[in-house]
Amino acid sequence: MEELIQKMEDDIGLVVLIILTFSIGLAIVEFCYELYKKKINKWRLGEMWASFSVYIVAQLTEKISVVGFTAAFYFLAKYIPWQIPINIWTTILCILLIDFLYYWEHRIEHQVRALWSYHSIHHSSPIYNYTTALRVSFIDSFITWIFYIPAILIGFHPYVVLIAVLFMLTYQFWLHTEIIGKLGWYEKIFMTPSQHRVHHGSDRIYLDKNYGAVLSIWDRMFGTFQEELHTPNYGLTKPINTINPIKVHFIEYVNIFKDLKKAKNFKEAWGYLAKPPGWEPKK
Repeated sequence: MEELIQKMEDDIGLVVLIILTFSIGLAIVEFCYELYKKKINKWRLGEMWASFSVYIVAQLTEKISVVGFTAAFYFLAKYIPWQIPINIWTTILCILLIDFLYYWEHRIEHQVRALWSYHSIHHSSPIYNYTTALRVSFIDSFITWIFYIPAILIGFHPYVVLIAVLFMLTYQFWLHTEIIGKLGWYEKIFMTPSQHRVHHGSDRIYLDKNYGAVLSIWDRMFGTFQEELHTPNYGLTKPINTINPIKVHFIEYVNIFKDLKKAKNFKEAWGYLAKPPGWEPKK
């Protein structure tokens, strides 16, 4: 078992390097394309820098969170009396499960404002390119791992779960672009840039749609799928109008604090935290 895990670590390390190189290549191609189309201007560069700055902040704390939830996974696994064997097929099965769990994590993040508080950062950019993929709150990785505990409880080895999560998150990078159009039959099964553009749209028809990471079948199954009918208006329904990375990170927390201050009772305060974004108590 240990030899198999070591081999998987070596193989995954190589795959991650290949994916990272490919991702950087995609970003360079996209930037050159945007230059060619004369889409690059001071405002757009500012938004790109804001996303990159948010990414840098997140990287400063990522190792702490990764070490923490990795330790939690291994700790929980010790108390599971059964373990699913590690092979290529069970790894694929684990990836499917993690993708399913991510769908519900993602959907809940959009419906519970306390969780939307950190996830909204990813949606706050009014532009959509590969820098948008980097705009993820440093708080994200301290919370989202909780949604993957069921995979440990079922009996998947923590390392396989971590690999599945890494694969799922890495897959999403290439979705954040406008330079790739619709992809025909592939879209029937897998998530694509077209479908993820919809997810980042603030148009009413696009709100709370296409939560999937790798597969689009979950959205089709649970009624949250939406085709791209026109180029979305990106960002939040109420734009934050700032490229300051500190404000980008904390503006929704400030908004929640303001709402909690005006709550008349515990029920209203709870509503501001647990209800969907935009919820207001009945007059």
